Amino acid sequence: MKSITRDFKKKCKALYDYSRFVAKVRENSKNGLDERESIDKAVNEAIKENLLDGFFVRQKAEVIKMILTEFDEELFKQNVREDGYEEGWADGKQEKAIEAAENLLHMNVLSFEQIAQATSLPLEKVREIPQSISSESLSVHS
Repeated sequence: MKSITRDFKKKCKALYDYSRFVAKVRENSKNGLDERESIDKAVNEAIKENLLDGFFVRQKAEVIKMILTEFDEELFKQNVREDGYEEGWADGKQEKAIEAAENLLHMNVLSFEQIAQATSLPLEKVREIPQSISSESLSVHS
């Protein structure tokens, strides 16, 4: 697993740094901090670790505001998915998420679970993608 993480960090440092930041927010939340405290603490840790090459230092207030909004939206989307509703996806947004998942699958460095987390797609949908890619490849060659 460390090899995969190291390869991922080399290939896409920005995505790696962002995923570490998101993991910090979630960990803080699991440890009982409220949403604002979780984000503040994660931003401060990101600054100490120079994640995203100093972006958090330059844009701290904007990041906190955006993340508070984004995490509220993420929670909403998660609730929509858990209830089985597809209406939570705006036109084209799911297609872009699927395209991103396909690209990540082609890179072959992340697990299905990590890709689902990165794209906000349901895990079941990510697991279906390799099958649909194979089907499309077969139909193109037919």
